Order: sequence, then structure tokens, then C-alpha cells
Amino acid sequence: MTTADLQDLIERGDQKISHEEFRTWVVAQAIRNALQTFHGCWGLDPDNPASGEGFISDGQMRALNITIRRAVHEALGHADAARQAAARPHHRELSAREREALDFCAFQLGTVHDYMEPPGSPELEEAYQRYVSEPDVNR
Repeated sequence: MTTADLQDLIERGDQKISHEEFRTWVVAQAIRNALQTFHGCWGLDPDNPASGEGFISDGQMRALNITIRRAVHEALGHADAARQAAARPHHRELSAREREALDFCAFQLGTVHDYMEPPGSPELEEAYQRYVSEPDVNR
């Protein structure tokens, strides 16, 4: 793919999408495509991997896709606003949007548990290989 090809995808005909839309589409579609592992006849039911079948229906997948796009858009916006607020002088008054972004990020980070593999870590890749991409059909 060339940069011109990417520009064609971003512009989508006569409509140019915003930076926020671009980021949301890329991240949301990556999540959605990863969930395809659990959808459809070639999917994987982690509770019954030997079945060779998925467990997310078309209707459930549609609802998940909508939820993913909305959550990704919200999370990326709040993460950007929180980082920008943190980079500014600490003695100034925060705007309502900045407070909301900081609260959102604090809540999300507060739901991270010790048993969760860190993003980008070898432990996460190992867990993915074990539980998702190469399931143990004898579980």
C-alpha cells in the first residue's frame, strides 16, 4: 500500500474523515477483526474449542461492533485530553472536559488487574497463542 492508497481510504470518495474518525476506525476494526475468531462457522468457542464453531451470532457481532466503535472513540478522545492536560502546568484550573477525561482514564486504569498481561508484553503474546490462536482442544 502506498500513502496515496491510504489517502484514498481516508477520504472515502468526496468525504474526508477526521483524525479522530481515522484513529477510531483503525483501532475499532482491529478489535472487531480480532473478535472474528469467535464468530461464524470457522470461529472458536474457548469453552469448547474442539467444536470448530464460534459462539457469537451475527446479531451479537453487530451489537459488539457498534459498542466497540463507540467505546474506542470515547476512550481515544479521553486519553488524548488526559495526556494533554497532564502535559500542561499543574497549577492551573482544569476544564470540565479535562476533569472528565482524567476521571475516565483513572476509572479504566483502576479496572486493570494484576493477572492481566500488559499490552505489548511477551506474556500477552504467549497467552494469545495459548488461548486464542492455537487453542488446546483437550481443555
